[in-house]
Amino acid sequence: MSDKKFSLLLWIITQSLVEKIMEIKNIDFHKATEMLVKSKTYAMLEKKENDLWQFSTVFLYKVFDNELVTNKFEMPDVIL
Repeated sequence: MSDKKFSLLLWIITQSLVEKIMEIKNIDFHKATEMLVKSKTYAMLEKKENDLWQFSTVFLYKVFDNELVTNKFEMPDVIL
C-alpha cells in the first residue's frame, strides 16, 4: 500500500475511532481526539508495518480502552 493510501486510511480509521470514543465516553470531539492522538494505541496505529490498521473500529477501541485502564499498550492475541 502506498503512503498516500495509508494516510487516507489512517484518517478514516482515526475519525471512526474518535466517534466511538465520543459515543462511549460521552465527551466532545476535541477531548476524544486529544485522548486518541496522545495514546500508545494511536502511535502503533500510525506505523503501517504494525498492521493494526487492519482491525475494526470496535477492536481498536477495545485496545485503546484497555490502554486507558492499564496505562500500557497490549495487543490482544488474534488469529489472522
